[in-house]
Amino acid sequence: MVKQPIIISYTKLTILFLFVLGTLQIHSQCPSIININQSFCDLEGPTISDLVATDNGNGIFWYDTETSTTPIGNSEGLISGEDYYADDNTGTCGTRERVDVFVYGEPLGLNFQGVCVDDLNDATISDLNAIGNNVQWYTVPSGGSSLSPTTILNDNTIYYADQENPDTNCRTSRLSVLVNIGFVPVPTANPIQEFCSDQPPTVADLVAEGSNNWYANQSSVIPLNLNELLIDGENYFATSVDPPCESDNRFEVTVVINSPANSGVNGILEICETELATTMSVNLIDGLSGSPETNGSWAGPFPTTNGSTGTVDITSMTVTGGPYVFTYLVDSETICGTNTSTVSISIIPPPNAGTDAALDLCENDAPIDLFTILGGAPETGGTWSPTLTSGTGFFDPNQDVAGVYTYTVTGTPPCDDISASVTVTTNTPLNAGTN
Repeated sequence: MVKQPIIISYTKLTILFLFVLGTLQIHSQCPSIININQSFCDLEGPTISDLVATDNGNGIFWYDTETSTTPIGNSEGLISGEDYYADDNTGTCGTRERVDVFVYGEPLGLNFQGVCVDDLNDATISDLNAIGNNVQWYTVPSGGSSLSPTTILNDNTIYYADQENPDTNCRTSRLSVLVNIGFVPVPTANPIQEFCSDQPPTVADLVAEGSNNWYANQSSVIPLNLNELLIDGENYFATSVDPPCESDNRFEVTVVINSPANSGVNGILEICETELATTMSVNLIDGLSGSPETNGSWAGPFPTTNGSTGTVDITSMTVTGGPYVFTYLVDSETICGTNTSTVSISIIPPPNAGTDAALDLCENDAPIDLFTILGGAPETGGTWSPTLTSGTGFFDPNQDVAGVYTYTVTGTPPCDDISASVTVTTNTPLNAGTN
């Protein structure tokens, strides 16, 4: 075995020691990072130069990746969610320390927000929604003082919201929100609404201030169909509607459905002229059919007595003066108002069969029309009894027997039929014998 000189071994050890020492010195000059999660606000416009690391002697340079060779310029803007790597001026630090960057921007929220309230004073800043850290609201896009959560909102106005960086307490840019306030107060209405049953009312007939939905109770969620029939004595509940808003509270309405006044059905009273002197008066209520109420009043060409009975004197009525029309009025004393019916009185002339008469004939006389024998002014169109051989009113002494022949004219109700008669006598002619 050949032994190496001991001086050579010491020389190699010295060189190795110096190499390790140099390497340690180089790495001890690489930048170090205490806060590996660094955050900023977008309004600060953060750049590479804002990243924080400790310079241990050879400067600080930032890279996109752990192995990239080109450093990033200090003026380049930071990207939220990205990571950056620190090295020194040699770029040979080996394992580079990493920083994760987050840049806080405006809070998240809708740019149009509506608030529905029964009272305009209830619409406040606290009703607006934005997601972020320590969100504050303003009336201006920058600067100005933040608004109290109880600040009353103005309709059709833009409000602005920013948030706070929880690490640095800086504040971000602002979210703009156009605010619309839906004013939907509890509607006002007549708490008792009346209708008439002759025209069955529906939900559409209910009346409340503004635009409304109607419900069956205070908590039902489905509005009633406008064509649904109303029920007497039921309660209905109205809300105010200003889409997409609807009032939280409801106004209660009680429905009353009244029956209309009943004045009966129109009628006619016909009185035969011959009865005027004996009948003298009639009750008009008897001329109405149906079931007329008895709290009405009469009006017409002649005065009446006995209230709803409507007794009227007919003795001065005439055939030519009629018909005499009387109106019966009944007041329901409700929303249904009044109802009227009429009774017409007509005086009917009696039939005229003429007056009785007598006729003497010889058996050899020619036939004669008995109608011409009647006295007075008989009406045509009557009938004779017993029936004559002629089938008409002609009496033939050679064929018909003597006796009483009655002429009858049919009366127009309520007038009765009327008759007059002709008494016929036939004589045998004298016989003077032959030459």
